[in-house]
Amino acid sequence: MANKFTKHLIKACLLIVSIMYLNNTKAQISLTSSAGSITSASYTTLKTAFDSINSGAHQGAILLTINGTSTETASAVLNASGAGLASFSSISLTPTGGVASTITGSIAGHLIDLNGARNVTINGLNTGGNSLTISNTNIGASSCIRFINDASVNTITNCTITGYTTSFGNVFFSTGNINGNDSNTISNNNIGVAGSNFPISGIYSLGTSALIENNANIVTGNNIFDFFSAALVTNGINVNSGNSNWTISNNKLYQTATRTYTTANVHNGIFVSSGAGYTITGNNIGYANSLGTGIYTMAGTIATRFVGINLAVGTTVVTSIQGNTVAAISMATSSAASTANGILCGINMSSGNVNVGTVTGNTIGANTGINSIVATSTTTGGLVVGINSSSTGAISIQNNTIGSLSSSGITATIAGSITGVNISGVATSINISSNTIGNATSNNMRGGTSGLTTGSSLVSGINLPSTPTVANITNNTIQNLSSFGTGTT
Repeated sequence: MANKFTKHLIKACLLIVSIMYLNNTKAQISLTSSAGSITSASYTTLKTAFDSINSGAHQGAILLTINGTSTETASAVLNASGAGLASFSSISLTPTGGVASTITGSIAGHLIDLNGARNVTINGLNTGGNSLTISNTNIGASSCIRFINDASVNTITNCTITGYTTSFGNVFFSTGNINGNDSNTISNNNIGVAGSNFPISGIYSLGTSALIENNANIVTGNNIFDFFSAALVTNGINVNSGNSNWTISNNKLYQTATRTYTTANVHNGIFVSSGAGYTITGNNIGYANSLGTGIYTMAGTIATRFVGINLAVGTTVVTSIQGNTVAAISMATSSAASTANGILCGINMSSGNVNVGTVTGNTIGANTGINSIVATSTTTGGLVVGINSSSTGAISIQNNTIGSLSSSGITATIAGSITGVNISGVATSINISSNTIGNATSNNMRGGTSGLTTGSSLVSGINLPSTPTVANITNNTIQNLSSFGTGTT
């Protein structure tokens, strides 16, 4: 009797184990297609689903849905339609089932790799309980999503995209073959840290050349946060060489906690260093969250520098910088940079033809109160600048508000400097008009500290150490600037 009971117990246990195994290995990705030899199938990973599409088994308009977690052990590579046997008109990937779904893996490379693919949409939805996280937890030369070999007209939207990359960005635009990776849209995503290791960039683009540019991409409405390295250059959005004509709009770039730096570098919110014809509008850089509260805090005892929007662009098409806000930033540094963009700068232009605020004015700091942007240095002379231009091109700076800036030292002899608008290059032409530099609060543009500083703090509203070929400086309001110290300069 006991033996029979034991046998039944063993069978029951085996059945339970089998059920648990099947549940743990069940397919997470469902796929339907309008054509091909297989029009409906299920897969355990995104890679196996993409492999099947690449083989030509699924064709036409393809819909993938994910319910749960897909753990990838190798890159999910999607080739271009027409490459090999692949043949599709569009691909859509969305979560389903009213649950939080995840595509994850520790991939030394790229978790999702769009290899020339076009007309792909990954939509995390964020409705009805559905959401989608895309996370690559590999520390190194990795990304969550890569665009390469002319991957174009794709959309990544409403997702959470987290990673650890130390070389690229969570979203990475790589090289092209003929036209570049063009007309892609990255919208309404949360792009940030996975766990306790940080990405050095939220979005990074490094194209092939000026002849094969990543062109006309759109980055809009994203929260880009906690991009950090103590020892490396960091950028929220890094549009490096081989790019042109991007639209970067309505993004929020912030740090959720104090970041302490150990190596002297220049860090940027938005960095653009190639091409022309960019539209950069409505972005918020600073604060500790997407709600616009708290302080973007940069700590350390080395020569850290920061630029909110940093541009080195061309002259073939004007770049437009409108309606952006750089505010709520505190930085400790040992830098004494006292020229050009100084130790901390809201908007910097080192080359190109650029319109700044000609349609909608930008705000650097705040239009009321004090200490929206604060830099404290252990070395005298550190310059905080609202807007700097060292470009030799045509520059127009209009309708901007610059206020609530502070630069000071930690001891009496260490002075600090402030300039609202600094023209540090010999521009072809410069138009500085209808800007408000300094708000209505007393001492809101402050170099040095009252009752402390004995060094020579230098403060100016508009400064032209270099003389432009043509200069128009009209209708600006400059108010409540203060220079503390006993120096006579």
